[in-house]
Amino acid sequence: MNELPPQTPLEILLGKAMAGELPIKAFMQAFVASEVVLLTGSLVTPDGTGFDPLLFDKQGTLHVAVFTDPARVGVHAQQAPHQLRWPMIDVLHRVPAGYGVVVNPGTSLGFEISPGGVGEILRDFAG
Repeated sequence: MNELPPQTPLEILLGKAMAGELPIKAFMQAFVASEVVLLTGSLVTPDGTGFDPLLFDKQGTLHVAVFTDPARVGVHAQQAPHQLRWPMIDVLHRVPAGYGVVVNPGTSLGFEISPGGVGEILRDFAG
């Protein structure tokens, strides 16, 4: 497991939320407004062609992997060597129906968003 200390203000907020020291809603507001790192298996052109995101199968449901900092990528770069930075709210809008999101997979400073949770976050925080 990648056990780096928090690398960004967002990761500090995540740690506080996970410890119960910050309301989840406050963290989620910061999270959807943040920029995240996505890994892709191929180079992506300006029109988005070639985007092949790193996916994880969580009990039969595919989850798009996002990272709060490039330092969290670790061994996953072997599977998908190209990095993109995107606003998290844009990532959530582009997650296909039926897919979830896994944040910082393989680290203690991470969490999963179910497919239904993606929709709830968009409803609650996208506008």
